[in-house]
Amino acid sequence: MQQRRSTFSVLFYIKRKKLLKNGDAPVYMRVTVDGRFLEASLKRGVNPKSWNEKKQRSTGRDRLSLELNDYIADTLAKLLKIHQRFTDEKKIINPKTILEEWARKAEKPKMLCEVFKEENLKYRQRLAIGDLVLNTVLRNERAERYLGEFIRKKFNTPDMPFSAIDNAFVRDFHLFLRVDKKQEQNTANKYCKILKRIVTLALDNKWMDVNPFQGIRFQAKATTRQFLTEKELSTIMNKTFTLERLNVVRDIFVFCALTGLSFSDVEGLKPEHVSVDGEGNYWIHKARQKTKNICSIPYLESARAIAEKYKEHPLCEKRGVLLPVISNQRMNSYLGEIAGICGIDKPLTMHIARHSFACLALANGVSMEIIARMLGHSDIRTTKIYAKVIDKSIAEQMSALASKFGSQK
Repeated sequence: MQQRRSTFSVLFYIKRKKLLKNGDAPVYMRVTVDGRFLEASLKRGVNPKSWNEKKQRSTGRDRLSLELNDYIADTLAKLLKIHQRFTDEKKIINPKTILEEWARKAEKPKMLCEVFKEENLKYRQRLAIGDLVLNTVLRNERAERYLGEFIRKKFNTPDMPFSAIDNAFVRDFHLFLRVDKKQEQNTANKYCKILKRIVTLALDNKWMDVNPFQGIRFQAKATTRQFLTEKELSTIMNKTFTLERLNVVRDIFVFCALTGLSFSDVEGLKPEHVSVDGEGNYWIHKARQKTKNICSIPYLESARAIAEKYKEHPLCEKRGVLLPVISNQRMNSYLGEIAGICGIDKPLTMHIARHSFACLALANGVSMEIIARMLGHSDIRTTKIYAKVIDKSIAEQMSALASKFGSQK
């Protein structure tokens, strides 16, 4: 006797009276076999105004609506396939057995912000073992926060599956950074580069199929690296401030201008990084926090004198370091005060100290290769940027000179 084929249907609908916190209606499905049915949530939401009950789909054209419709179609296909297999294998067919099999095989899609947060937690762990510097970790966490703000504003949802991320999403995020967060072009590019790293992880793990960065090339804006002239540096060095905190910050800035160390490197500078060669010359040998490349820097007497001043400073004794470095943000804030007092019309920051070291060394005949070694650059092309800065400065000064004397006959 031939086995009677069971009747089977699936209905997708929304619950308008049980709205989610963001105002969306939860999407459900009802699986019916031989008149008996069970309901299950798709764990998705949709704007009630966009739901078409007849078509059992969203009428919205935004990415989330399209992703929902694709998910509904995929779910229906899987349920039909399960029913057909159960029929072929003569298994017990009822709503419960079908939904249990669907739930067993269904995988929760990987979500962008969720994975981003997990990766940043790993970055925090790497920071604890000295594998990363704090600024890198903070930049990644800022990118995560901005991305979350963008998704909530643009899509009215706290997170999005990787499958919903496309080319327009990336471009819109870049625009959000420029307009809403008022980020400079190059800074916005950096945040998008961080997002690209998360997307690459998703592509490698097959969480998404299409690379949303395909064909996107964000143009970098040319910037001029500021540096201090010898006269400006001397003005700062010889100035005595009434506030002790400004004297301390000035000393640390000058130390960096005399050694080329970055903020993160001077912050972690310890006595063991200092050595004396056979001829009595002092050196700083230290792996850069950013690249792990070894810096080999002559430790000038003027720089040593600064460190000697803080030998018994409580902060230095507590941390076992040479200088009482405070946070980069506070340092830069105080440097702004110092620039104003000294009459220097430049945005004085800790990074300008490193630029000044490189430019002044070039101007005084130190070779590019030696400067690259002192700065710990992996590629001399990075060091050549400072040569362009020097050339531009010379050209500007000669242009000013020409305007004064060029018109004489």
